[in-house]
Amino acid sequence: MLFTTIEGINNMLKLKTAALAIGLMLTAQAQATTLELALVLDGSGSINSSEYQLQLQGYKNVIASGTFYDDFIAPSIYDNVYLSAWQFSNTVIEEISWTNITSNAVATTFGNKFNTTEMNQIQSVTNTSLAIDTAVTSLLNNMIDSDKMIIDISTDGQPCCSSSSEADALASADAARDQNVTINAIGVGNGINATFLTQLVGINPADTPTGFFLQASNFTEFGDTIKTKLTREIVGPQSVPEPSSIAFIGLGALGLGALRRRKLQTKAQ
Repeated sequence: MLFTTIEGINNMLKLKTAALAIGLMLTAQAQATTLELALVLDGSGSINSSEYQLQLQGYKNVIASGTFYDDFIAPSIYDNVYLSAWQFSNTVIEEISWTNITSNAVATTFGNKFNTTEMNQIQSVTNTSLAIDTAVTSLLNNMIDSDKMIIDISTDGQPCCSSSSEADALASADAARDQNVTINAIGVGNGINATFLTQLVGINPADTPTGFFLQASNFTEFGDTIKTKLTREIVGPQSVPEPSSIAFIGLGALGLGALRRRKLQTKAQ
């Protein structure tokens, strides 16, 4: 009889835990969450025309797949995902303005713009610092109130062409994080310096919000790598929390609200 009573209590506790989890999830879902993701492409002269085309094709294949919204946004925590596209070299060009990806059709229209007719390669030096600074300025002044801001920068090498280029890029990344902007990167080819990328995204030395970087051995592999990267940035890990960690769902919802308030304060300054 005692065992039956204990079993009943355990079942009741499980039901209450499940109800709490569902309640917290619904609370988190009720708070509309927004992501801003700036896709920043390397158009420098160290990338030949064929490689540049492969870079564009990689983005196009993923975003204009016809199921991008269903595959990336629908299963994510975000109610709104805004994308923009930029090309950088010695200067920075906003190739595609901020777009709220609300359907597969909108995503396809956005993705189809990744072509050499609409994004003619600049082919000059690699001014990574300017690329980050320009994207940050846009993120902070585009009148979009978001919970997370990400700059996703792709490159085939280190910044050039002055003795301070690398330091300038790292300083720009640090300044971006001071504004709650996450820096992520994808390095392509043999000219990648993993130590530099580790510093750029805020892994070592540790900084927040901490980003991540992926590497592709060449531009032929770029498409698969960028798909993995966008999945991690938009969809993120999809797992059911253990009962002991359920409370963190509520804390996460509060955290998103805090980030939104901080961004609003930053834009108001």
